[in-house]
Amino acid sequence: MDQTTQPRTVGHLRPVADNIWIVDAGRIRAAGLPLPVRMTVIRLASGDLLLHSPTRFSDGLREELERLGPIRYLLAPNVAHWMFLPDWQAALPIARVYAAPGLSERQRVRRSGLRIDRELTDVTPDEWSEDLQLVLITAPLFSEVAVFHRPTRTLILTDLVQNLSPEGLGVLPRAAARLLGMTAPDGKAPAFLRWLLRLGGRAVQLAAARLIALAPERVIFAHGRWFEAGGTTQLRRALGWLLDGSPEARRLIQDLKGTRVVVTGASSGIGRATALALAREGASLALAARRETVLKDLAAECETLGARAIAVGTDVTDADAVKRLAEQAVQSFGGIDVWINNAGTGVFGAYQDADLALHRKTIEVNLLGTMNGAYAVLPLFLRQRRGTLINNISLGGWAPTPFAAAYTASKFGLRGFSASLRQELAAHKDIHVCSVFPAMVDTPGFVHGANMSGRTLDPGPLLYRPEDVAETFVQLIHAPRDEVAVGWPARLGQVSYALARWPTERLMSTAVRFLLARAKGAPRSQGAVLAPIAAGTAVSGGWLGRKKLPPAGQLSKIGLAVGVGGLALLLIARGRGRQPAPRARARR
Repeated sequence: MDQTTQPRTVGHLRPVADNIWIVDAGRIRAAGLPLPVRMTVIRLASGDLLLHSPTRFSDGLREELERLGPIRYLLAPNVAHWMFLPDWQAALPIARVYAAPGLSERQRVRRSGLRIDRELTDVTPDEWSEDLQLVLITAPLFSEVAVFHRPTRTLILTDLVQNLSPEGLGVLPRAAARLLGMTAPDGKAPAFLRWLLRLGGRAVQLAAARLIALAPERVIFAHGRWFEAGGTTQLRRALGWLLDGSPEARRLIQDLKGTRVVVTGASSGIGRATALALAREGASLALAARRETVLKDLAAECETLGARAIAVGTDVTDADAVKRLAEQAVQSFGGIDVWINNAGTGVFGAYQDADLALHRKTIEVNLLGTMNGAYAVLPLFLRQRRGTLINNISLGGWAPTPFAAAYTASKFGLRGFSASLRQELAAHKDIHVCSVFPAMVDTPGFVHGANMSGRTLDPGPLLYRPEDVAETFVQLIHAPRDEVAVGWPARLGQVSYALARWPTERLMSTAVRFLLARAKGAPRSQGAVLAPIAAGTAVSGGWLGRKKLPPAGQLSKIGLAVGVGGLALLLIARGRGRQPAPRARARR
């Protein structure tokens, strides 16, 4: 039945699937447009209710909801959908408020007194994981958490799709909505939001691809006619503007179900982000790191996302242990399709100030650990005549880093090792060796590495997310390439060192010395180089959050947009300044 013919009761619950209800709550005015608004209600397996984008509070609506179960969670799914939350929180003080990233920092939110208990990421909270999967979409000045209800294959969005019924609008609002691209049956995000999402670049495109790969049967959103049937097809059409220019995103729509992947260094940072990204694609995962207890928890989380996963405690510097890792992966999954060498460490400080054991261990983990992984899996790839080996190297494999001599040596060696393997395997067209060169990434690696400088380390403002590197790994599984940079600073380092070695070395040396001289003192630490430590099990290192900065990809796009806009204004101003002054009229 088309929704235009469905009976609607404004402000009351309407069931749409098992344990899913909606509340259509009339209209609000936004930027002059009368927008219909909708709340979605989810009853979790625990019996608790989650209110997605709560609409205006009333005692009658609360009573109606509480007949379904206790209201335990209030969700502000993006940075614009929170205005009615203070009233709900006042009425339900024990309900927990979860929100999209960045909402708690907004001045209006702070002034409202709204208490936000948790800002969400791509990682689904444990209390929701039995029923839900989250996908985070972030762009400059915008973030939205999409919610997928697995039991009913229902995807719940907020503003990513808007599909207003034109017959419900006046003449001027209808014209404005059509101009913005928001009218049914071909509605999508309004033009200004599409512009912001485009600034989000590849990360937004891949998030959109993940939404489609979930294959939802229905798609509910906050404004307009939702997709009650044929959800995947209609969602693909609504997001086509975002996906059409991205072959990588289109390839991601085809999931990796059953692809057998080994990931080393999986207990935190890039490795953990990679495990979760691959789990969402349905891959079978052998997760390796020294901290086996942490790995077991990660494997369980991957399985809640639909993957098969095993945890194998492994020290990559032990060739026999790496061989056993390969054997366990084959025993569990019947083979290995992809091997990701991601384990890494480092020592920062003057070379002579660190114990030689720290330098030796850095070489063993970064270079020999990768060589051990390749040695274990290449015979299998050759027997099955296919396979992809991905080596996570770093910007340090292209341009040397002062006060990180062992790290730089290991990464230069790793780049050469990977290139040599590609040459050896050139005759095997379905065996690929891929080298990945990330710029600075916000990971717990700064805690795990040794800091012998006696100074507080600060990685600076241009930090990429671990998820950016994980997404690159996923792309390479779909479409292998020899060398890939993650972030423009990595490619700039490669080009500048190749074309101007001496100036690049001097500039890097001067800059790092300058920063160190002004850094605060800090105790020397061996980190986790020689033995694992309990700290640092998350995907992120928390630097971007503490600095209150967007990821480098977004920050760069904002800077570029501001720069282009400023240049355009300057050219316009100069053009006007050069116009000849009007001639004075001749007096008669």
